[in-house]
Amino acid sequence: MPFIDKNSPEPLYVQVQTWMKQKINSGEWSPQHKLLSEIDLAASLEISRGTIKQAIKNLIDEGVLVQIHGKGTFVVGRQIESPVAERLVSIAETLDSNKNEFSTVLLGIELIPAVNPFDQHLGLSKGESLYFLRRVRSFDHCPVVYLENYLSAKLFPNLDKYNFEKETLFSIIERDYGLSIRRGKRSFVACGSDERISSLLEIDVGTPIILLEQVTYSADNAPLEYSKVWLRSDRMKLTSILERS
Repeated sequence: MPFIDKNSPEPLYVQVQTWMKQKINSGEWSPQHKLLSEIDLAASLEISRGTIKQAIKNLIDEGVLVQIHGKGTFVVGRQIESPVAERLVSIAETLDSNKNEFSTVLLGIELIPAVNPFDQHLGLSKGESLYFLRRVRSFDHCPVVYLENYLSAKLFPNLDKYNFEKETLFSIIERDYGLSIRRGKRSFVACGSDERISSLLEIDVGTPIILLEQVTYSADNAPLEYSKVWLRSDRMKLTSILERS
């Protein structure tokens, strides 16, 4: 049990924060460790629940802890540094290049009519069909990315035959369809997660996340796929190296 000095000028919630960080830094509380409830923590430390609540809130703001609605408070795992703001690489390629073990769950792949704005992004005609691909990638047993991809069924026939839990979309495009991915146009938006995304990424509604939208192009400047990717900002860090000429 930590030594909480109620006579110290240092606020009790700061002492609790220090104790929690020591638990994490020592490895006693590993990534995804679930904390006791606020009531149980307060009872074990013989302090008020309000003090525990303040300490936890501050550590959540620092990105040390995360609260998942209906499940509890957990230690945040390792943060993935991804150069998606710098180079045209997929999330899977980023994870694989850093020797990180990850898993993918296929939520579905289906044919849908080409409608705005997806037909515009891909240069499709009215009446053509799209493949709509949905996946969740997890790292350290925690969902960190939700992906939606839209691809022309005419350009990528029989795309639904592939095992997207074992293979990456970029590798299939280049290896099996013989198309070289040369460039992409990306935009980033900071937003709060809605109910659907929160459920998929196991976070509270309104949690700050990053929405990445992208169109990738072939060597002859033809659009290949349009994607929307939701990233947990507590687990993914976007990096970019810039030079001044």
